[in-house]
Amino acid sequence: MPKTVSASEAKTQFGSIMNWSVERQDDVIVESRGRPKVVIIPFEEYERLRTLREAARRQEALARLESLREEVRARAKGLNREEAESVTDRFAREVIAEMAQEGKVDYQSD
Repeated sequence: MPKTVSASEAKTQFGSIMNWSVERQDDVIVESRGRPKVVIIPFEEYERLRTLREAARRQEALARLESLREEVRARAKGLNREEAESVTDRFAREVIAEMAQEGKVDYQSD
C-alpha cells in the first residue's frame, strides 16, 4: 500500500523515504498542501512504466498510420500510380510531421 508524506517530510527524510520505497517495492506519494504532487517509485517500476508508455506510443502511431492508409486508399481511387504515390507521400509527410510536433515520434525532415 502506498505511503503518503508531505513535501517538507520528503525534503528532510528523503534518504529514508527512498529506502522505504526500494525495500518494500512500493510507492511514496508526496503531497504539497494536502494535494498529491509527485510519486517516488522503485527504479524497476519506473523502467516498467517507461516500457508501457513506449508501447502505447507505438500502438498509437501504428493506429494513426493504419488510419492514414485507409484514407489514402479512399482518396486514391481513380488515380494512376504516379498520382496515388504523390498523394500517399503527401499524407504520410503531413501525419508524421503532426506526430513529431505532438512529441509522439522522433523525426527529422529532409
